Amino acid sequence: MVNHNSATVARDKVRCRRYNAAMTISVQANHPVMTSRWLLAALLGAVLCTVPATGTAAGEPGVAPLSDHRPVCIRGICFESEIAVTAAERSLGLMYREVLTKDRGMLFVFPEESLHRFWMKNTLIELDIIFIAADRKVVSISHRARPCRKEPCELYSPAGSVAYALEIAGGLAASYGFTAGDLVEFREMATSR
Repeated sequence: MVNHNSATVARDKVRCRRYNAAMTISVQANHPVMTSRWLLAALLGAVLCTVPATGTAAGEPGVAPLSDHRPVCIRGICFESEIAVTAAERSLGLMYREVLTKDRGMLFVFPEESLHRFWMKNTLIELDIIFIAADRKVVSISHRARPCRKEPCELYSPAGSVAYALEIAGGLAASYGFTAGDLVEFREMATSR
């Protein structure tokens, strides 16, 4: 969960449009055949960014996995990652989740590169927080961030400005040998035929 001051709805909508456009352009450059699929996905993503999350999860009404997913890979190891783009999605993060399997994660996309800090309030599981710069290189990693049992909660900060953060199950970053400087790849979703 991201600890932030305040974010406006208008800024989140702009960010959603920029996020979807950037992913579409990236895919068009690498896979021209898939352009129409990604344009449709970008339009769907823009709509999803304006609709609040619904559903339920353990312990909290209105919490459900985000519908926008993307494989995020480091050193060839990929995590099927929910994408948190809006301030509301970033604030909720992985709160109230009882399990996060080793092949899953959440990618936080920020409106600007900065020193974005995280805390573990209402988080039930240990997480590794991988802080990523705009050039998609790992800046630093907070290993085994522990759930916050009572306030004030510890803040987890990157070693420098970041544009993204990837949360994965606690202990995985060390077991896979991830380090600062590793390149992070955002891949397109596999399509069923």
